[in-house]
Amino acid sequence: MGISDRLKRFEHKPDIVEETSFSDFITEALSRKIASIPVWYEYDYSKQFELILNFLDNKLNSEFEDLSLTDAEKREIAEEFLKNNKGFGILDKLLSDKDVDAVMVNSLGSVFVNKGGKYVKTDLVMSSAQFTEVESRFKGGGALTRVCQDNLVITFLKAPVADNMIFIKKIREVFDNLSDIVDDGIITEEVKIYLSGLLNDKKNIIITSSEKDILNEFAQVLINSVKDSDRVAVIEDYMPFRALADNVSVFSVSSLKELEWKYILESVKELKYDYTVTALSDYEKFSSNYINAEESSQGLITLVPAKNITEVSLKLNDVVQRSLKCTEKQAKLKLSSLYDVIIQLDKFENNKYCLSSVMEISSTKSSSLVMDEVVKYLDGLYVLDLPESFCDGEEVRNDGKSSKTFRSRLKK
Repeated sequence: MGISDRLKRFEHKPDIVEETSFSDFITEALSRKIASIPVWYEYDYSKQFELILNFLDNKLNSEFEDLSLTDAEKREIAEEFLKNNKGFGILDKLLSDKDVDAVMVNSLGSVFVNKGGKYVKTDLVMSSAQFTEVESRFKGGGALTRVCQDNLVITFLKAPVADNMIFIKKIREVFDNLSDIVDDGIITEEVKIYLSGLLNDKKNIIITSSEKDILNEFAQVLINSVKDSDRVAVIEDYMPFRALADNVSVFSVSSLKELEWKYILESVKELKYDYTVTALSDYEKFSSNYINAEESSQGLITLVPAKNITEVSLKLNDVVQRSLKCTEKQAKLKLSSLYDVIIQLDKFENNKYCLSSVMEISSTKSSSLVMDEVVKYLDGLYVLDLPESFCDGEEVRNDGKSSKTFRSRLKK
């Protein structure tokens, strides 16, 4: 029997905590103890490990005389605790649960967890002192502080916005590529071939959805689908990405001053990445990147939160008109000259998503904007109306070899 199973069966005897396993009790007790030590995170790992072992011995001698643990078992408890300890006190245990997507502490200190898209109240309460201890670790000075740590996005809210609130959301690590989401039933093999062709040709793509989570997820799928030899830069200020492969570099510009983030944009251009992915909500940052995007004429993947493709067009036209002080027609011409495709995503109740529409962008001789729908999700099926040039062209695989034409594969 493993130690975790043994500890689950051992109930804490004192009246302080009834019907609680030693494992649960000691995790919470350790979290509270650490929250009371201001210099805890100044200690190195070995010092933290030593203090936890001492704490365990004290608890066993004073409250759990009937529980006998070997030195190896004590070390296992200490190692597991330090692995899951991220400095959030009583919230650490909740965050270590793989089924928990987010944790929220409201103004009264009540703690809620998000599992499967629904928030549920726990029996934990965070005091003002505990909030201050946690917040001090992240040097939050203003009414709103937003930081990223490992796979977490942490937001602190204080007066006058709110009275000590915390929102901690896990960044979902997406390792799927286009083939994987075919297996999951999100897209068909034909849609995958079309999207792979866009990536191989380094077409410029806009992705849009009203759901930021699936924007992030699908963008990560595309990133995972580029060739290993191609380099990808991700520039973000609202939708945290993680570099999951050695050909991907992530640049977060949310906290940078004007000269700093402009330098980042210039550096990315100079480094000549094969693909540049942008997720920017700040108007000035987005417009600066968008206006100069023609300098990186290929391999652009731009995330634009919007309800539909029409709203995307209006947003981008507004960016150009305000920044360049040009006409609406000139703004639309820039959109058609810069981007090749707009992909709209919709989310289902089961947290899956679909490509509800894919529009190819072009313009007429009179500079009018034209959008042709080539992929549509209708009544649970994908309807394709792909251009002749694509259907008759051979697919170029990641190994550089060509295979049969799209039309011949469909016949097969």
